[in-house]
Amino acid sequence: MSNAKIAAVGRHESILLFSAAGIKTVPVTSDEQALDAVRQLVREKTDVIFLTENFAEALEEPLKPYRATAYPVILPVPEKSGPTGYSMAKINANMEKALGTNLFNKE
Repeated sequence: MSNAKIAAVGRHESILLFSAAGIKTVPVTSDEQALDAVRQLVREKTDVIFLTENFAEALEEPLKPYRATAYPVILPVPEKSGPTGYSMAKINANMEKALGTNLFNKE
């Protein structure tokens, strides 16, 4: 996937590092703006969309149709202020669905 189109959506201060890495950034300040940005990136055939946790959690329902397809891959990432736990919960749920167990479970 060397020619993959990648973008990051979130508050400016939380996606600034993506810009420094040469990744397209779309700064937003509201859930509505974030959803519009994701929809636009999908129309542009973006392969991977990093979406900050606060927006990913708030937009869980409207983003469900995209999760049923291979692309785009929408990955929640922590805000600059730190992780909320949403990203890790999604990773654990996907791991359990794919493998039937959670490899990170310490019980």
